[in-house]
Amino acid sequence: MSLLSTPFLVLVGLALFLFGMDRLESGVRALGYDTFKRWIASSTASPVRSAGLGIVITALLQSSSLVSLLVLAFASAGVLPLFNAVGVILGANLGTTVTGWIVASIGFKLSLSQLALPAMAGGAALQLIPGGRRWLQGSGRAVFGLGLILFGLDSMKDAVAALPERWDLTALSAYGPWLYFLAGALIAAIVQSSSATMMLTLAALHGGLIELPAAAAVVIGADLGTTSTTALGSLTGHAIKRQLALGHFLFNVVVDVGALLLLLPLLPVLLQLLGLADPLYSLVAFHSIFNLLGLLVFLPLLRPYADWLGRRFSSAREEDRLSGHAARVPEAALVASAALLDEMRLDTVVLALHQFHLRPEQLGLHPEGEALLVRRYDLHMRVPDRYAALKAREADLLRFSMELQQQALAPAQVELLQRQVREARALVYSSKTQMDIRENIAALRHAQEGDLAGLYKFHRQFVKTLYRKYLELASAATPGAVAGEQVAALLRANDAHYSEANELLHALAAASAVAEPGISSILNVNRDVHHSVKDLLHGREVG
Repeated sequence: MSLLSTPFLVLVGLALFLFGMDRLESGVRALGYDTFKRWIASSTASPVRSAGLGIVITALLQSSSLVSLLVLAFASAGVLPLFNAVGVILGANLGTTVTGWIVASIGFKLSLSQLALPAMAGGAALQLIPGGRRWLQGSGRAVFGLGLILFGLDSMKDAVAALPERWDLTALSAYGPWLYFLAGALIAAIVQSSSATMMLTLAALHGGLIELPAAAAVVIGADLGTTSTTALGSLTGHAIKRQLALGHFLFNVVVDVGALLLLLPLLPVLLQLLGLADPLYSLVAFHSIFNLLGLLVFLPLLRPYADWLGRRFSSAREEDRLSGHAARVPEAALVASAALLDEMRLDTVVLALHQFHLRPEQLGLHPEGEALLVRRYDLHMRVPDRYAALKAREADLLRFSMELQQQALAPAQVELLQRQVREARALVYSSKTQMDIRENIAALRHAQEGDLAGLYKFHRQFVKTLYRKYLELASAATPGAVAGEQVAALLRANDAHYSEANELLHALAAASAVAEPGISSILNVNRDVHHSVKDLLHGREVG
C-alpha cells in the first residue's frame, strides 16, 4: 500500500460510513419515524422526561442531526416550548454516544468482512422485492446501511493500521490536548457527524496512530463541532431556532471545556476505578461519562437556562414559524399552520369588536379564551393595518401549503391543509366586508335619532353574542357532525337577524323616522353584517 493510497482509503472508508449512516437513518425513519415524532410532540415539561426523550430517540435513530431537525421543526411550529426543546437537545448529546459503543463492540471485535457483505446483499435483496411494503423497504435500507457502515469501518481500520509504520506523529504530543481537541471539532463540523468522528478516532486508536488521551481530546472536540448542525439549521426562521442553537452551543462549550480541563487529566484514575483496560471501550466510556456528568449538572438549571435563552433573539417575526424546517415535518407544519389560523380568527373577531366598540371582556368568554383575545385586541395596530396583516398571513399560509404539499402527506393531512386554506380565505373575505362598511357603522353609531341608535344596539348585541359562540366553537374539540350542527344553527341565527334588521329599518322608514339618503347606507350595514358573519361561519363548516 503506497503512502498516498492510505489517506485515499481513509476517505473512501469515511464516505462509505457516512452513506451507510444515511441509509440506516432512512430505513429507521421508514420503520418508526411517525412514532418518534409523536414522542417528541408529546414531551412533557419535566427536565428528566425531556432529556430522557432526547437520549432514547437519538439512540434509536442513531442520528443526533435528525433529532435536532425534528426538535427545530416542532419548536418553531409551537409544538414544543423552548424549555422542553432544550431538554431534548441536551439529552441527544448523551444518546449519540451509543454509536461509539456499537462501533467499538462490533467494528473492532468481529471480522467485518464476514458481516458487511452479507448485510449489504440481504438489505439490497429486501429492497428489490416487487411490491414490497413500506416496512420491508425500510428494513432493507437499514440492513444495507449497516453493511455499508461495517464495510467503511473495515476500510478505515485497514488503512489507518499502516500509518504508524510510515508517519511519526509523536511530535504532535508536544502541543498538548488542545491540538487534538481543535482537530476533533473541525472534523465534526466538516462531516456534520459526531458518529463519523468517533469512528475515525476509534480506528486511529485501534491502529496505534494516537494514544488514548489524544483520542479522548479528539472526541471532546467532536462534541463541540457537532453543534454546527443546529447552528446551520437556525440561520433562517423563527427566533426559537436561534435560541436552541445558542443553548446547544453554550452547553457543549461548558461541558467540553470542563471535560478537557478537569476530567481528561483524571482519565487514568477514572479508568482504574471502572476497571477498564481495553482502549476502545475506555474511549467510548469516557465519551459517555463526560456527557452524562454534563447533563446531570445542567438538569437542575434547565428552567432558568431556558428562560435566559428565551430572552435572546426576541425580535424575530411571528410569521417565521412557517419555516422550511416545519415544512419538512408535516405534523409540525400542520400545527404551525393551525396556530397561524387561530390568530387569524382572533384578529377577525377583533375587527368586528372595534367596529362596534366592544371590549373582549364584554363577550363573557372562558378566562383562558378571553386572555388570548385581549392580547390580540391590545396590539397597537390600526384597523387597516390589522386587515393588511390578515391578508399577509393568508398569503403566508397559501405559500406554506404549497411547500408542504411537496412532502408525502396522508389523505387526512391533505384534507386538513385544504380546510385550513379555505378557512383563511373565508376569514379575509369576512374582514374585507367589515372594512367596507366602517364609515356606515360609525355614522349609525353617532346617529342622534333614538330609533337609529336602537338599530345600532340591535346589531351590537347580535355581534357580541354571535362572536362569543363562534370563538367557543373554534376552540372546542367537538366531533365533525356536532360541529356541523352548531355552525348550521349559527347560520340560521344570522339569517334571522338579517331579516329582523331589515324589518326594523322598513318600520323606521314607514314612520319617517329615518331620512331617505340614510336608508341605503343602513341597508348596506344590514347586508354586510350578514355577509361578514356568513363568510366567517362558512370557514368553520366541516368537510
